[in-house]
Amino acid sequence: MLTTARLLLRPAVLTDAPNLLELNSDPAVMRFTGDKLMTSLTEAHQLIADTLIPEFRDTRMGRFAVHLLDGSYAGWCGLKYYPQQDEVDLGYRFLKKLWGLGLATEAAAACLGYGFHQLNLKRIIVKVMPDNTASLKVVQKLGMTFKGYLRDPSDPMPFIVYELNRKDFKLSRDCPPQT
Repeated sequence: MLTTARLLLRPAVLTDAPNLLELNSDPAVMRFTGDKLMTSLTEAHQLIADTLIPEFRDTRMGRFAVHLLDGSYAGWCGLKYYPQQDEVDLGYRFLKKLWGLGLATEAAAACLGYGFHQLNLKRIIVKVMPDNTASLKVVQKLGMTFKGYLRDPSDPMPFIVYELNRKDFKLSRDCPPQT
């Protein structure tokens, strides 16, 4: 579990399924993800049970459920290991009503801190669709470095790839994670 000035980040549990369904069924939220809209509570349960819980169990990383300190659900943010590429990707997704409040930057900084300091990772990447200007601002605020473009053969849209190395990571005073 991680905490910041405004957020609590914890591994997903099955009772998060209704929140995950709300998030992943919003076309505005899903616009730049490359994922299809979620349509049922069963899909949300299955994603948590088959993917999110095992990822944390096996790698000590994954997509954290993010809550405001008052307990209300905000979205998810976290690190995902891709063994085929041997790389760790930072991702985040928040409810539309919470966009523009700096929560993605705050949660992402906490996850970067966790990855570099607790997991001892050397490098973390993020992939952003070129039209996703809000996410591009987040990665720039985090101090990530542009690496180039990546086209996934299964996806017609290219991604912009950014990276951050542990030695270049500087945690913001405004969002220090605590474990």
